[in-house]
Amino acid sequence: MPEMPACANCPRVAELTARVAALEEELRRSKRQGAPFSKDRPKPHPKPPGQKPGHPPAFRAAPPPEAVTETIPVPLECCPDCGGPLQRLTDNPPIFQTDLPPIQPVVRRFDTQRAFCPSCRKMVHSTHADQTSTALGAAGAQIGPRAKALAADLKHRLGLSFRKIADLFQAHFGITLTPGAIVQSNERLAEQAAPAYEDLRLQAQHSPAVHVDETGWRIGTRSAWLWVFATKALTLYTIRPSRGHEVVEEILGTCFGGVLGSDGLPTYDAVRARWKQTCLAHLLTRCSELAASKTRGAVLFPRAVAHLLRQTMDLRTRGPTLTARGVAVVRGRIEAALDRLLAYHRVDPDNERLAAHLFKHRPHLFTFLDHPEVDATNNLAERQLRPAVIARKLSAGNRTDLGAQTHAVLASLAATCRQRGQRFTDFALRLLSLAPPSPPLLLTPLPLPP
Repeated sequence: MPEMPACANCPRVAELTARVAALEEELRRSKRQGAPFSKDRPKPHPKPPGQKPGHPPAFRAAPPPEAVTETIPVPLECCPDCGGPLQRLTDNPPIFQTDLPPIQPVVRRFDTQRAFCPSCRKMVHSTHADQTSTALGAAGAQIGPRAKALAADLKHRLGLSFRKIADLFQAHFGITLTPGAIVQSNERLAEQAAPAYEDLRLQAQHSPAVHVDETGWRIGTRSAWLWVFATKALTLYTIRPSRGHEVVEEILGTCFGGVLGSDGLPTYDAVRARWKQTCLAHLLTRCSELAASKTRGAVLFPRAVAHLLRQTMDLRTRGPTLTARGVAVVRGRIEAALDRLLAYHRVDPDNERLAAHLFKHRPHLFTFLDHPEVDATNNLAERQLRPAVIARKLSAGNRTDLGAQTHAVLASLAATCRQRGQRFTDFALRLLSLAPPSPPLLLTPLPLPP
């Protein structure tokens, strides 16, 4: 007997058709080289671009009078169209323009001296604060500290390539640089900044909460991982060939005394920390994907879990308006409802895997309610990881281990300076100067912004 054709209205056929369409969409996304503006279908009524009506102006505000460096009178002597005489001449409100002056490189000549010190039994040289090296002869033509600091900022904070930085210096500053010279300059700067980088690591170890994340990296032809350890006051990058928990223990110590926020990767299960917080945003995304791919009763479980997680995050927002007893009552109801959900038996294998993941991380889902210094999500680490992802797309990683270490040190200090309201170029200038640095330069933590 020939096989009967499947009914087009069969629920099972509809479910399989939807899953095939979803898998084809995922395959199409994986082959896309450039990142799209939106991975899903466009919304029928998107929000208009720009700020909302009534938003205060940003750049259009007039500068204060002391900021005006030049006043140019623009008289109106005749009609600009026909050249005829004018009547009722009045003054318009002033127009302000902010521009760059013509940039000319400054070439300094240092006439230094040397002598023999009988006490130290060695030759000593005179130095100036603006010098970056005491080299003589063929190495006597050097690049100044401001140019070196700007090159490091363009590379490790803004993500420009070495070749583009060299082109920028030649085209706009009139300074001839080679990409190799910029590389060597950054390596020396990273070596000088090593004590400050170690100081950041010690600050991270004693922080009340640290968010951790990682992404793929390349060192030459070898696979590696770029890790980020972020707090609200610092960002620390490190590049290692491993994705194991040993990297976290190397940076934060074998037993971290604060709250460790992560995305729930099994790597962090072996990390010893006093408290942990699993990212709720990743769980919400997983629930949304499950709810979109399931039908009938299989969608109930991910929807219920997402509803409880959103209630928990709303409780954090409404916490200041509630009493301590009110927060405890609402939290108890949410936790009891989640425990009941996890106790049920689920037929769908995807829902069962989600339930197993939630049961495994159950002690780390509501830590943020007891510790206001940690967020419910791992967005802080992901935001600080985004510049590294962009740099990886442009440079495909680093060629050598020294280049990877240089990038980790300088990118960490640049990101931390930005978090604390400082300019990385000012910090780099203090490192590059040959003037004797004050002891707090590398030992005292950078001050927090007011």
